[in-house]
Amino acid sequence: MKYQAYIGTYSVRGSRGIYLIEADSGTGALKILDAWQAESPSYLAISEAGGKKFLYAALECKEFENSPGGGAASFVIGSGGSLTKLSARPTKGRSPCHVCPGPDGKKLFVANYGDGTLSIFNVENGKLSEASVIAHSGQGPNQARQKGPHVHCAQLEPGTGRLCVIDLGIDQAVFYNLKDMSRSGSFATDGGAGPRHVVFSKHSPFAWLVCELSSQVYAFEPKSGKRIGVYSTLPSGFKGESSCAAIKLSPDEKNLYASNRGHDSIACYDIDRKTGALSLRAICPTGGKNPRDFAISPDGAFLYAANQDSDNIKVFKLEKGLPVETGQSLDIPAPVCVVIS
Repeated sequence: MKYQAYIGTYSVRGSRGIYLIEADSGTGALKILDAWQAESPSYLAISEAGGKKFLYAALECKEFENSPGGGAASFVIGSGGSLTKLSARPTKGRSPCHVCPGPDGKKLFVANYGDGTLSIFNVENGKLSEASVIAHSGQGPNQARQKGPHVHCAQLEPGTGRLCVIDLGIDQAVFYNLKDMSRSGSFATDGGAGPRHVVFSKHSPFAWLVCELSSQVYAFEPKSGKRIGVYSTLPSGFKGESSCAAIKLSPDEKNLYASNRGHDSIACYDIDRKTGALSLRAICPTGGKNPRDFAISPDGAFLYAANQDSDNIKVFKLEKGLPVETGQSLDIPAPVCVVIS
């Protein structure tokens, strides 16, 4: 059996844009099937609506349609995973870095890191409207990285009608009601932690937030705002420079993983399903530099680590929740996002 994934990249070192790859579910082996031109499609997401599947991309460029800032693009997914471009629009924000389709496929939310804004697109049959924008304000104690807001991620909170917007610059996860985009609570990390991405349990009232600047994972309850615990992603006594990037749950929600850029590893945790607390099992090398993103196969058998600065995707077998080297990898320039279709 085989399945497919899309790889987002930065437009450097000969990258062709968005890559379609095939994975063998028995061995984990990867191969490139096709590629489509796009300017620094640094984050991707898939949505279904009206019986069709669509791919959305954040275009992390400095200028879009002769205006400062980045863009967002939409594609319809055809037979064999082929992409046909439907639309591309400016986000009206700088450095868009994350896309999140709405629950009904009629909205697209884009996080603009550069100026701390959230772009909201209406979507009709996969085509994007002109964006409206919500702007955050504030700052954090890290003057090098937190002089202003930096929206890094938007994620749906399952079953609640809320959108969680993660802001690295103000050390907050801000919740919005999807119905009218009014604010609906927040969760704050310690000052200077720099939250980046969040994952929610589908089966319990817990969420986990990875912090880029402090190299920590926060476990919390979104509904009550209760902090459950804070967990380092790095070995005790580590003195080098490192920052976190991606956070993912295993399909059975027994394990949590977070990537370290600098230490070039993935921290692996067991989850206490009754409390949401984490127990560190291991910190495993990714076999390359700057693991920006990774993905876990739908059956939980493999982990694919995208090493941005080594231009490859390394394949790991997950054995009892821990990644084990397979010796397999796939060369792709500057891979920064892996989305299994």
